[in-house]
Amino acid sequence: MSPTEMSSTRPEFTDVTRPVTTGRLWAMLGVYVVSTLTASVILLAAQPHSGIDRAALSLVQFGPALGALITWPAFRTTVSRLLPAPVPARRVGVNVLAMVAACVAFWLLITGATLLVDIDLVGPVAVGGVPFAVFVLFQLVGACGEEIGWRGLMQPLLESRMGKFAAVTVTGAAWALWHVQAFVAGPVVAACFFVSVLGFAIILGYLGTGSFGQRVLVATIGHWLINVAMYLLAGDNTTDRPQLVFMAIAAVLLAATTGLARRDHG
Repeated sequence: MSPTEMSSTRPEFTDVTRPVTTGRLWAMLGVYVVSTLTASVILLAAQPHSGIDRAALSLVQFGPALGALITWPAFRTTVSRLLPAPVPARRVGVNVLAMVAACVAFWLLITGATLLVDIDLVGPVAVGGVPFAVFVLFQLVGACGEEIGWRGLMQPLLESRMGKFAAVTVTGAAWALWHVQAFVAGPVVAACFFVSVLGFAIILGYLGTGSFGQRVLVATIGHWLINVAMYLLAGDNTTDRPQLVFMAIAAVLLAATTGLARRDHG
């Protein structure tokens, strides 16, 4: 599937009376990235003093949300003019169902592959000193913290200047590189992690359409279910091999399926 094919459908953005310059758009994105990185460093430093085990809830997940909350007021008028209009509620419902189906398929693929090589699954056990049910709730909150910034703000701003595939890819690359810890664990881990995140970015970015809130809702559900599926597989050791390789392969397969479906059906 080529970038040209995947970018054939562009979202309907609100009309503007005065075009937003490319320089101003990149200034907004620059403020968002710098704000997100700064907030993330502060949150990483605050984690040991929070009393919350990082395995249960990583505070850095709220870095993208803080980046968005800093960027939006600073460019309020411009952001409002560039963010896309809502889609019908029925379309959102279809997107949610498609997202859940993709996440279930992801879980089945990685679980089946792991069982085939005779590796034990971690399953629904306590994580970071909290019951699994609490961990699942924490993951929902954390996923929302990330998606407010990545799929809620950054991707639609990029879509106002480039095709869907390019916007999804740039957002996915930024999202992957933001996970710095994965890139100091060796080349195999770094490559598999990067491929996995780009695959997830395509799934989340293509199934999340419409307004800011609609995109955040759908992407948060997908991000949450993906995180839970990975923990059910490997617990907090989600960069272990061969599990990480299975995740990368499953993410690529589902990303290709999602991209083809969106190309054919809009």
